[in-house]
Amino acid sequence: MDNQYRYNNNNSNNNNGNNNNGNNKRKPSMMHMHDALVMSIQDCEATCEHMTHHLKMMAEDDNFRVTQSILLRDCADICNISARYIVRNSMFSVNIAILCAQICILCGNECAKYDDELSQNCAEVCYNCAEHCREFISKYEL
Repeated sequence: MDNQYRYNNNNSNNNNGNNNNGNNKRKPSMMHMHDALVMSIQDCEATCEHMTHHLKMMAEDDNFRVTQSILLRDCADICNISARYIVRNSMFSVNIAILCAQICILCGNECAKYDDELSQNCAEVCYNCAEHCREFISKYEL
C-alpha cells in the first residue's frame, strides 16, 4: 500500500491510543481529500442505476426512452470506474474525471427532457457530479 494512504501513528503503541502529546495526529489520506467528490460520484452511479431499473419497469416497448437508458448505463459505469481511480489516486484520475463530467452532463441533459420526478432528480444528481468532477479537474493541469 502506498504511504499516502497510511496514517501517521508514530506514537500509537507508546500512549495506548491517548493523544496526550499531540504527536499522534493523523495525516489525511487521498480519500479524505476527495471524500465529497467520491460520494457525489457514487451517488450519481446509484441514482443512474436506480433510474435504469425504473425505466425498465415502466417501459411500454423496446423503444421506450432508448437514449436515456443508454446514457444512464454509461453514466453509472463511468461513475463506478471514476470513483475507483480517484480513491486509489490513479495517474489517470484527472483523465477519467474529464470523461465522467462529460457523460454526466449528457446524461443529465437527457434526463432533464422528461417531466417525471425521478428523471428530474437524476438530472440534478448528474449535474452535481459533473460539477464536482470539474472542481477536481481544475486543481490539476494535464
